[in-house]
Amino acid sequence: MALAAEQTSATTRFTSIPAKLPVYWHLLSLDAPTVAALWCWSFSRVAHIDLPVLAPALLAVGTWLIYVADRILDGLDRTNWQRLRERHFFYSQHRSTFLIAGAIVSPAFAWIIFTRMSPAARLGDAAVFAFAAFYFLIVHTHGRQAERWLPKELAVGVLFAVATAVPTWARDTNGKSALVPPVAIFAVLCWLNCVAIESWEGSATDSSHSTTSWAARHLRGLASTTLALSLAMALLCLHDGASVSLFLASAMSAFLLVWLASRKQRFGPLQLRVAVDAALLTPLLFVAWLG
Repeated sequence: MALAAEQTSATTRFTSIPAKLPVYWHLLSLDAPTVAALWCWSFSRVAHIDLPVLAPALLAVGTWLIYVADRILDGLDRTNWQRLRERHFFYSQHRSTFLIAGAIVSPAFAWIIFTRMSPAARLGDAAVFAFAAFYFLIVHTHGRQAERWLPKELAVGVLFAVATAVPTWARDTNGKSALVPPVAIFAVLCWLNCVAIESWEGSATDSSHSTTSWAARHLRGLASTTLALSLAMALLCLHDGASVSLFLASAMSAFLLVWLASRKQRFGPLQLRVAVDAALLTPLLFVAWLG
């Protein structure tokens, strides 16, 4: 534990506050909630639905709770210590604080869900959460054996994308199929994000699922294909400014993955970890057109 504390403090010892912000955005598990809320809102704009502010906010809180639990559980696995990274060491140092925060947030989160969320959205979120909770429980109790039938990277990518789309799907009465292409491309980006993290942090080994190992070897090609597909979809949706904007944002995210993959030797593991999540914030560049 002392070694973990030294490693975390060394990682976060920067000379300026701006330099610390991206690191703590990651260490405090705020990266995934930010991405989830942003894409949730973006999907609602593509569907031309005025999503209540509470919807992406609840999604962000729920995502944060899941990631906090996952990182705490990872830190408790002493048999897999060599695979732990700065975020796990950070949670080991501040476990009590996160447990208290989770205990405070969870009841309020549950109360709002059951009193303020629409029944359709609640049902969709409950289904996604139940599957996610069951899968992660199996992963944390059976380790790598549980990933033989469904690799963690693929599961996280698909579940994350579907969860961000549920608030819009639950309120969309004009035809849910229009959201399928952007959600599918986002799911691919999330999968590639997870594969990149596994590969660049040195966790993708011979024991990894075959799909993860294959995707890690062909990451640039897969990201380039996603880039081309996103641009093609943008051309097909020129009549809809919001859809074009989101497909262009997807293309830019794919381009950033290609760029990071080609220059990964220039960055440290933590820098790459922060950058690969930041690459999914591209809808921020198109807020004016999405809004």
